[in-house]
Amino acid sequence: MNFKILELNENLLEKYDVKKFVFKMIKDSYGLDYVPEYHYDVVNMDEYYINPKRSNFFIAISEDDKLIGTAAVRAYDKNYIIPDRTYNQQSTASIYRLFVDSEYRHNKIASNMLKSIENFCKKEDYNEIYLHTQRDSYGALPFWLNRDYDIVQDTHDEMGTIHMEKVLKNSNILKNKSESIEKIEIL
Repeated sequence: MNFKILELNENLLEKYDVKKFVFKMIKDSYGLDYVPEYHYDVVNMDEYYINPKRSNFFIAISEDDKLIGTAAVRAYDKNYIIPDRTYNQQSTASIYRLFVDSEYRHNKIASNMLKSIENFCKKEDYNEIYLHTQRDSYGALPFWLNRDYDIVQDTHDEMGTIHMEKVLKNSNILKNKSESIEKIEIL
């Protein structure tokens, strides 16, 4: 299947009605309508993805000019408490809104969009990439694990939230990870 990956800008945002696509994917994937505490970035894409230098939003467009996938990245801005991890805006990127229309899955679209994100993160000098997913999200956990993302915390909460990371270069996180492995082996 032929498709192209583009960096989102104001013109493409309107042309492909990206917000509508993302909200449809959220509804299809999680059964949620707009929830302000979770979806503020979708409503304000220019503020979170288009304007900030170290943020980006990628869209996948089919050969017949249809929006078929999205993937976003921005500096880490959460306050999750994850044992042995210290994420921050300077060194940590976060992945958001990686969706592929169900008709187009299993065509390497998500994999290629992830490559775009990882290349962007390396260019922007991030040390690691953080994301969270839900255990019952279709294909998500195997997808991330097969691309060298590690589980750093399985919360076992009602949503099945799993925190994951991929280290891009040596940092305190890598040091903490080694220390944690040594602790486990000693016990």
